[in-house]
Amino acid sequence: MLKRIINIAMSVFVCTCVYGQQPDIAAFLERESSAKDDLSTGKKSSVEVIPGMFTTYRNGDRLYWEVPDSLLEREFAVTTTILAAPARPYRDMEKKFGYAGDMIGPVFFSLRKRGDELWMVDPLNERIVEGTVGTYARIAAQRGNDRLYKALPIRAKSERSSLVEVGSILKDFPLFTLDIVSFDLSIGSRQRDKDHIKEITGYQDRLLFHISRKYGSSSLRLPGQPETPSYIGDWDTGLCIRLLSEQPLEAVTADGGSYFAIGKEVFEGDNPSRRKAFIKRWRLEVRPEDRERYMKGELVEPVQPIIFYIDRNTPEKYINCIVEAVRDWQPAFEQAGFKNAIDACLAPTAEENPEFSIYDSSYPFISWKISGLNNAYGPTPCESRSGEIIACHIGIFSSVLNLVQKWYFVQCGANDPQAWDIVLPDSLQYELIKLVLTHEVGHTLGLEHNFLGSSHYSIEQLRDNEFLNRNGIGTSIMDYVRCNYALRPGDKVDLKNRRVRIGKYDRWAIEWGYRIFPGKDAREREKNRRSWNEKQQQNPWLHFSAGVDVESQMEDLGNDHVAINTQGIENLKYICAQPEAWRVTDKVSLHVLQGRYQSVIQHYTDWVRHVLSHFGGKRLAGLENDNIYLPEKADYNRKALKFVQTYFLQPPVWLFNESLTTPLELNAAKELEHFYEGLMPDLIRSLQKVEESENACEGMLSVDEFLQGVHEGLFTERTDSTSVDSALVDAAKHKIQALYVSSLLKLTETPEKVPSSRLLIAARQALKKINNEKGIERDL
Repeated sequence: MLKRIINIAMSVFVCTCVYGQQPDIAAFLERESSAKDDLSTGKKSSVEVIPGMFTTYRNGDRLYWEVPDSLLEREFAVTTTILAAPARPYRDMEKKFGYAGDMIGPVFFSLRKRGDELWMVDPLNERIVEGTVGTYARIAAQRGNDRLYKALPIRAKSERSSLVEVGSILKDFPLFTLDIVSFDLSIGSRQRDKDHIKEITGYQDRLLFHISRKYGSSSLRLPGQPETPSYIGDWDTGLCIRLLSEQPLEAVTADGGSYFAIGKEVFEGDNPSRRKAFIKRWRLEVRPEDRERYMKGELVEPVQPIIFYIDRNTPEKYINCIVEAVRDWQPAFEQAGFKNAIDACLAPTAEENPEFSIYDSSYPFISWKISGLNNAYGPTPCESRSGEIIACHIGIFSSVLNLVQKWYFVQCGANDPQAWDIVLPDSLQYELIKLVLTHEVGHTLGLEHNFLGSSHYSIEQLRDNEFLNRNGIGTSIMDYVRCNYALRPGDKVDLKNRRVRIGKYDRWAIEWGYRIFPGKDAREREKNRRSWNEKQQQNPWLHFSAGVDVESQMEDLGNDHVAINTQGIENLKYICAQPEAWRVTDKVSLHVLQGRYQSVIQHYTDWVRHVLSHFGGKRLAGLENDNIYLPEKADYNRKALKFVQTYFLQPPVWLFNESLTTPLELNAAKELEHFYEGLMPDLIRSLQKVEESENACEGMLSVDEFLQGVHEGLFTERTDSTSVDSALVDAAKHKIQALYVSSLLKLTETPEKVPSSRLLIAARQALKKINNEKGIERDL
């Protein structure tokens, strides 16, 4: 009996040792290795050890992390980069993502120790609780600061670390796979049993995993599209898990635009919560030994410059101009006090730098993608604590060259006959690629679009080469302004002055966002930044607008839409009259010229819309009233109305002419019909906006004057009956008249949708006038 009691006691003691505390890590791994020994051959299993941020142990299909206690509570960023994508049976060419070089993320996690588990959590950084004295702040502080992703059992311990098994989460948890974007990429479901970790590389502040995954989708039939067959695709991916800085970058409060920003809810004392935004920016810091020199105004090099690495798949002839496009931002950073702050170079080979990897998020990357998509993009992925930009992959699609050559042909073809070449000279291609890439780099630095940047210069200044040498064609490359279409045939302007470049606004924006201002703490530095900026903003060239001001429009140029868009259309008329610009010699030239012709129509449409937007449009009241806008007055609207009569209500038969369209295998009548069907709703909206603003203040254009101007432009008898195009004009004008009358009838037949009886009466009177005029009634 005594022996039985002793045996039971020993069993309890053993169980307590085994299950009451974790074994030593070395002993645990030895036991795991022994369990995998091949007893039939006597071959012993070995554990692969990968040193790094977390020492990683690989034993067959099992993976373990030894997590140091010093890294608990720290934050980690996870990014996944597509290294190779399968050739799928159907791919939407308008999708920007799903190509080799695309980076997904970052997403974030932290590790917390809770008993015998490590909790992988999502750190919730969208709130700031400043003290817990007041009621609101105290209640806000009661909510936890993270949410649980996974609870990982601690399998073994050392004095300062814990061992957890992670092979399953690296394979199955969405945070570490393409599953989080599978819908966006349209890649179907993952075949988990096919996942294969090819390589693991460890560093002191990051871990890299090269992983092959398979995704499969069933056959699918979408409306209007052929059925897509089922397929299984191999996705070669790179996973980077990177330790974030222990001390977040000092956040800069967003100041009404300029930068992309992250929003936070702030609880302070006994005050209700308020929203506060912080800009996105890279970490540029001054070495302690350089700080005094920096504060005196000397240029210093940052601790860690921003270096972009260029995809080795990029055509060799474009590499230098891509480097130049990145370096174009150097003067902006010099204005902020930093020299050599930004640069670019070709991605190194394995022999040149064995540590380089395109899926290592510590290397900003410029990816070249073979695609029919006419686009490029520049993301600003940041960490959620302070808005620090921590990873970046710019994407350039090869077909963006197709887009920019159309821009240059339409906007500069009247001034530069080289634009007529089917393949543009390399010198032109380089400038146009720089136009695109410099803009995208600006986004990756944190800058938003500023559509006011193109609105400051007169038509005379835009033709002055010396002025353009100093200022460029706009104050910001972050606007959607492309090339200088104010130039007339024969104007002598340098090539660099025919396209947009980094301007005064861009240099101010970088200085505002990146300069380190003096102050004993963040609050004082922010005060000094604001004080400095108040003086800077006395210069209207440094203003930001996202679209309220009528001058803040996309694809426009200059401070007078009537004058400059008039010149733009006259330039189009000149180009269309040049047979050499439209000479079709083969299928390639036919395709290119068809695209250029459609681009001519699109630009014409945009330029008419720029002017139409002034009816009922608003302008900023003045420098001292940055939130007050005044309606556009009648004087400028009368100029706009004259433009509409000349360039919209009088059909441009020189553009919709069979002698031009037939060699391009296009139908002139259909193109004209589509043009006016697209623009007529804009004319009716302008009428409605005029009515809304008619009584806003003195000196406004009236509805009657607007309708009379349209009537005169459309229904006045032609005096030139000898023109060879008179028959074409009359036929085209009849179509426009019918479309206009139909639009007015639709307005009057749905009175419940008309905002006022004043507009309803005016529209009916306009129709009655048309009906009563001699010769018009038959046509109606």
